[in-house]
Amino acid sequence: MIASTEILAEGIYQIKFEPEVFFSQLFAFAVIIWLFVKYGRPFLKRGMAKAQGDIQKQMEDNNQAAERLAKAKEVYENGLADAKTELAQLLDDAKADAENIVVQMREAANAEVDRVRKQGRDQIELMRRQLIRDLKADFSASVLSHTAENVREQVNSPQVKSDAVEKFLDELEVMANTGSELRARSQSQWN
Repeated sequence: MIASTEILAEGIYQIKFEPEVFFSQLFAFAVIIWLFVKYGRPFLKRGMAKAQGDIQKQMEDNNQAAERLAKAKEVYENGLADAKTELAQLLDDAKADAENIVVQMREAANAEVDRVRKQGRDQIELMRRQLIRDLKADFSASVLSHTAENVREQVNSPQVKSDAVEKFLDELEVMANTGSELRARSQSQWN
């Protein structure tokens, strides 16, 4: 049997302590750690620093984006309030303009109605005058025609003819008996 110092466990597995293997593995482990610290650690540090920088930059970008979002919301709300105010002003202006247009249209319509009325009155007055002239002309023509007809009837009557002839003869007799002065007057009446 082996001494108890060399055998660490008995049974199925027998674990032995071999100092050469232990120290060589310990040396190999130390070399691996040293290589890791010498070459791996700076690489990992750079990667972690880069990752931290990226994360920091993303956080800064996120903060800036949040600030820009807050500013954009503020600008939007201000713009919306301004737009509402401007819209209200535009609506008020549009209503005022519409009322002015309605007033102007009413005034224009009233002026046009007055103009048409005046023109109608003038036309009626012109037509009335024309009608009066036509009626006067027709009446004058009718009166002249009727008078001419009455005169013809009277002149054509035998009594009037005989009276005219007798009057003419009487005047001739008077003229013969009176002086030349009366003759001239009588002749002027017949001419």
